[in-house]
Amino acid sequence: MSCWTVLGLSADADVRTIKRQYAVLLKQTRPDDDPEGFQRLRDAYEQALAYKEWQQYHEQDEEQDIEQSWDLSGLTVVEVDALQLATRSLDGLSVEELKRRHTVALEQGCAHIFEDTLLHHCIEHPESSDTLVDWAVPTFFWFSAWQRLELDEESIELLLARQRTRITQPMREALEQEDVDGFLQAYARCAHFKWLTIEQHQKWFDHTLSHLLLDAPVWYPEVFERVRTHQGWHGSTGNPCPDGEWQRLLARKNAPLYLASQQQLAMEPPATPEHRAARLLLGTGSFSARRALARRLREDDWAQCRKLSSELYANHPNVCAQMPGGTAFFWQSWELSFNDWPTYVGVVLACLIGSFTHYIPLGVRFSGLINIVMLTTVAFGVVVAGLNWLVHDFAHRAWWLDDWLSARLCPAFLKDSPPFGVLRDLVPCALMVAGLSWFLGPIAGAVYAGTLAIFGLIRRRQVKPHTSWEDTRTPVKVCMSILGIVALAIVLGVFNQIASQGTVNRNQGLQPWTERLCSRLPITTTECSAPATVEQWYGKAARP
Repeated sequence: MSCWTVLGLSADADVRTIKRQYAVLLKQTRPDDDPEGFQRLRDAYEQALAYKEWQQYHEQDEEQDIEQSWDLSGLTVVEVDALQLATRSLDGLSVEELKRRHTVALEQGCAHIFEDTLLHHCIEHPESSDTLVDWAVPTFFWFSAWQRLELDEESIELLLARQRTRITQPMREALEQEDVDGFLQAYARCAHFKWLTIEQHQKWFDHTLSHLLLDAPVWYPEVFERVRTHQGWHGSTGNPCPDGEWQRLLARKNAPLYLASQQQLAMEPPATPEHRAARLLLGTGSFSARRALARRLREDDWAQCRKLSSELYANHPNVCAQMPGGTAFFWQSWELSFNDWPTYVGVVLACLIGSFTHYIPLGVRFSGLINIVMLTTVAFGVVVAGLNWLVHDFAHRAWWLDDWLSARLCPAFLKDSPPFGVLRDLVPCALMVAGLSWFLGPIAGAVYAGTLAIFGLIRRRQVKPHTSWEDTRTPVKVCMSILGIVALAIVLGVFNQIASQGTVNRNQGLQPWTERLCSRLPITTTECSAPATVEQWYGKAARP
């Protein structure tokens, strides 16, 4: 397939048209969606530009040659005829006629002119020059260290790139179409390209074959064995296959056994990071169960998840397609998510509501309530952070005990991941509920437990199983945050109104002075008695 076919253009398209067409096709072929198609498009674009640059360069040379013209003085008629024969058009020429022209050019000393003419024809007419190239490469030693030094280097590189595409394209298409026989036939035809036996081209061919096998959607053992045998790949010193790619090829060869072992690990108790990673990726649990399992994982577990996902992505695309989102890396947003923030939301709400409901009946002023809310929020926030760190670490170490206790409390979830863990969830929640109830009243404890229960139900709800909360649209999260702030402001306003409607307590009147001594003495005290009216007071003051 030529570069013009990939771009959908004719060979006479100018540079501006090539760039425009490339920009249009680039929007349809994204590197993240179709990396192979993008690479083909990029190679075709570069080949087309290189060809146009070469064409412009040689047009200038031809103009100069026309201006200077050949000096035919002193040449015989036979020599002039040989020169004209060497530069005559090669369209539709057979191999026998090609050999005859070459023989005449050798006899008359103009073989180099014939070679240049043949090279230019192969560049300008790639769709009909395969036979000419196959004859010219061994005849003129193209693509080797013995080719003529005067040859145009850019033309040779462009022709070499086209020949490489001619070799690899049929094999790649056969693998994409899952045509084993087609691949083997295309691979067998490569034996006719003798220039592939040169060391530098042999390295390229080994590298290309290994990538074709690694990128194939389906692994065929017979294809690998045929290529390995003919290319001489082996596991000892001097292996022509690149070492890193050889290891990947062996990994893909053993991929069925690896997948079976990982599926077996997914069915066993999650005692090690390998077991937990296999259960998260290959387990039979629901999406919410995997999400609950991810909340319990630590760094060593995530490292194993990355390793397993890479293996599945490289060697088992069909298995990856059945995972959430169609990818083995559906869990990446969960690794960096902050999973303890609902506990802090519960602390804030519990301290806010508990302070107002517990201290308003005691006659505490609104400013004092705000201070209590702030102090209790900070104190219990530190407490819940310490509990999460201690209890979660212990629950992770005693995973089997946590699962055993959770399964006893929720036998319906025995085959799936329980909705909560006794050690990782219930114990810290019970301790926080007890502390909040003791300090701020039972309402605060109920608010904290209710908040965690609501967040747990929301997290387990499978609204969009392929999209986590961290990947939802930003406007949605912003609107929800604004609604939360507005709701908090409304709650504070309501409590403020409730506090202002309370009964005025003792010594809480409107007098602008401080509390007097008489307010703490019996009313019968003489110094604290006051006349009932102003007239009585003046009458008493007028007495001698």
